[in-house]
Amino acid sequence: MTWKTILAEQAKTHGQVTVADELGVSKTVVSQLINGKYPGDLTRMQALVEGAYMAKTVQCPIIGDIPLHQCDKYQRNTLTSHPTRLKLYRACRGGCPHSSQPVNKHFKPFEAKAPQAQMTPAYQAEATIGRLERQVRSDDGGLAQFVQLLKAELQSLAMRYNRLLAKGAAKGETDAS
Repeated sequence: MTWKTILAEQAKTHGQVTVADELGVSKTVVSQLINGKYPGDLTRMQALVEGAYMAKTVQCPIIGDIPLHQCDKYQRNTLTSHPTRLKLYRACRGGCPHSSQPVNKHFKPFEAKAPQAQMTPAYQAEATIGRLERQVRSDDGGLAQFVQLLKAELQSLAMRYNRLLAKGAAKGETDAS
């Protein structure tokens, strides 16, 4: 299935407004994409759909494996009040190979580091729930925002879990050789 077909199915199932919110675009953009009349950057739209609905990821130098649509969201972020957001802001504008942002010569140039063998840290469910609850309170959000944050956290967990499964399967293949 193509990304446009999947976009149309998601819009039909969940509504164009919901799909637009998940992709971080307007309802008009979703409608134009479905009807083949979108005048903007189709490459970006394809990456957003593939990240949100087709589980396509990229290796972020700051966070690790993230969906394509999250990478796009982080690139467009201008808030730097949190240490991780600041690191993302600088990496996205410092020459990260996944970024479409222009390189800012005032930032230290991005240097790809060789992946280090590391043990996956244990997941701290209670700490994560506490962090999400604090975020909702600080943003004056309600139940709907909390559900959205939990949904995003669950998607992140699923990606981590699937990555671990893939690593285990790859290791099993090399051991069997």
